[in-house]
Amino acid sequence: MGLTKLYLALLLLAMALPPFGVANGQGGRISAHEAGELARRQTGGRVLAVKPADGGYRVKVLTPSGEVRYVFIPDR
Repeated sequence: MGLTKLYLALLLLAMALPPFGVANGQGGRISAHEAGELARRQTGGRVLAVKPADGGYRVKVLTPSGEVRYVFIPDR
């Protein structure tokens, strides 16, 4: 009887958790804010704009050297 209760508890817990790899609740897709944050970390610069693009986001960044760059961040 104890094993059955344990199995049921684990099953209920698994049903309550999001699927593996889905941390943000969007089916694996990232938000525009998250895309900007990723571009900022990659370049070390300041995010000027984030726009949706085909399959992701086009992020405009001002690098520490003063150069304006565009970074593509896929939405998955």
